[in-house]
Amino acid sequence: MKNKLNLISSFAIIALFLLFSSKSNAQDISTPLFSLNGTTTAIKRLCVNQNTPNREAEAQANILFTTGTEFILELSDADGVFADPAASLSRFTNSTAIPPGGDIIFPSFEVPKDLAGENYAIRVRAIPTDGSDDILSEVNEGNAIYFFDFSQGVTLTGANIEANTVALCEGESATLTALPDNFPEYIWTRNGSVISGESGPTLENVDQTGTYVVQVNFGSCNGDFNFDTAQVEVIDFNTSTVRINESSPQQFCPSDVKILTTSVTDPGFTYEWFRDGELVPELTGPTAILPESNFAGIYTVTVTGTPTCAITTDPVEVINLGSDILTQPPPQIMILPAQPTITLEITTNAPPSGSTVQWFRNGISFQAELPITDSRALSIEVSDPGVYVASVFANDSCMDTLTATTEVFEPVDFRAVITTLPNCEEASGNLGLETLFGIAATGEEVPILLEQYSFFDFEWFLNGQSTGISEPLLPITASNIGETYVLEVTLTGSSIPTVASNELTVEALPNGIEIVPSMSFLPVGSEITLSASQTSSLFVYEWFIIENGESRLIVNGECPADDPGCDGPTGQGTSELTIRQTGQYFLRITLLDCVIDSQPITITNSPSGVSEIIPNVVTPFGSAGQNDNWVLPDSLSGQQDVEVTIYDLNGGVDFKTVNYQDDWPLTSSKSGGKSPVYYYIITKNNSVVRKGSITVMR
Repeated sequence: MKNKLNLISSFAIIALFLLFSSKSNAQDISTPLFSLNGTTTAIKRLCVNQNTPNREAEAQANILFTTGTEFILELSDADGVFADPAASLSRFTNSTAIPPGGDIIFPSFEVPKDLAGENYAIRVRAIPTDGSDDILSEVNEGNAIYFFDFSQGVTLTGANIEANTVALCEGESATLTALPDNFPEYIWTRNGSVISGESGPTLENVDQTGTYVVQVNFGSCNGDFNFDTAQVEVIDFNTSTVRINESSPQQFCPSDVKILTTSVTDPGFTYEWFRDGELVPELTGPTAILPESNFAGIYTVTVTGTPTCAITTDPVEVINLGSDILTQPPPQIMILPAQPTITLEITTNAPPSGSTVQWFRNGISFQAELPITDSRALSIEVSDPGVYVASVFANDSCMDTLTATTEVFEPVDFRAVITTLPNCEEASGNLGLETLFGIAATGEEVPILLEQYSFFDFEWFLNGQSTGISEPLLPITASNIGETYVLEVTLTGSSIPTVASNELTVEALPNGIEIVPSMSFLPVGSEITLSASQTSSLFVYEWFIIENGESRLIVNGECPADDPGCDGPTGQGTSELTIRQTGQYFLRITLLDCVIDSQPITITNSPSGVSEIIPNVVTPFGSAGQNDNWVLPDSLSGQQDVEVTIYDLNGGVDFKTVNYQDDWPLTSSKSGGKSPVYYYIITKNNSVVRKGSITVMR
């Protein structure tokens, strides 16, 4: 028993010795403190930003440290635990001895940008020159350290990252995303109340309107950072909340300021204004300022809040109480050296009795006031450049004076642009002069009118050699694919040098027009977008629905006759049509004198409704089992000779297989389908057959 007690006593003595040795070793260097610009502080909070990213540190030596001792300022993890080896914030080797009571000063170092936590610890490690054991200082524990570059701020967005508000369509939910997204914790509130259980950078399944605020939780630094929050309004998107503010009808005289406004004014939304069902391209914002003439009609505006959320407002009728200038010359026109004069002409529906016209050049009367019934009133011949104005006094109830302005230029040079003009035939077409610009001395470029082309000589060149063809159009066939052409244009009888157009290489002409739907079928209560596979600014688009074997032009906003309660399609006159109704659709494209009809596409509520269409949208989260997976046509799904590869936004392979089983993303996505957009390539027998993008909607 005595021997046992002696053994226990020995262990106790050794333990006390080790403890004393450890304390003695730690006390050789005092607890380090952070400092800024030489001023130390005992406050355990380091709130760092990009303007002052550096700090210093200081400790006191309690023993002599000889020249050549290396000092390391070590940092723990966010839980106060030092790794082995520990992370280093700063290190230096002293060039002179540090006596007891001397300062160990770590010069300015940059605080790591990824630090965010409440319980960091720092200590000093000294490595003696004689090879003896390292000496550790007292540990400075419980330091809150956060770094944030506030120049980037905190942002909060929905699916439309350009918008300041989030559109919430009926039956849909939104996902709110905070950036930056790499902080440990976020605090979410709605209308001032904290949303429990949400601490990540995204807030999913948002289906209530209100003011949402996200705050990056900087812990003890929240009081120091005043740039750590962002907010966004989530609003209902329907025909009650999205509307033209002005009541119908609106009545204006031509001289009135004629403005239509929308109830939602987010500059990140897309606004498309229609008059009598026709898109008005120049009206693109939440406010429509109507022109002086030809403004009467039925107006609607389609407001797109997210890629899947668009509302067309109820119509507002605008009535012109006065008269119009019905037609007028272009706002800018070139008079060519070979033209002695050029005719400027207008037409008007002003009452014949008492209405007059007067012409001005550069603000000076060019022709005396004449009744509009006078044969000389509505047109003039001009031979000099200048700003010409036709001033029409309309003797109607408004008694307004209408104006039409045209600026006439003289050219000093030209610029020619050629393009490919496909023919109705499958493998033929034309290269043609798309636009010929006259360039004024001021540098202004003005399109030359088609009727002025007779003053020019044209010559086509192939690989630098003349083809002998001297017309603005050059016929081409499939045999010309790969050849490069240039058109030279010369103004006849002028000293202005000949100009060469852009080079144009003949590419394969479109092999028909295919309609591509955004989803392979139309879930009940949802909508899809039909898009033309071939698009051009030269095309005129008309969308049709086939009913009882008859083709009927779809009027924008009109519903099919069998469902008067639906919202109707939107997008007539463009290359995309958004529909909420099943049926058989086709697109007619008019190009010059050529009319091309696409093959009809049948849209149903069932995935089997479209056979060879590859969907570009899936809704695996919250779609109640509809459109959860990316479903390929039978010719590409379950085939051993077909390989499907799907890439994420960074180009990484998210999924790759042969014999695809229509199981992406729910069961086979490497990223779980969390990215908003993916890209796919489908090969058959090692040849690419289809490629495109897939949007994952939430």
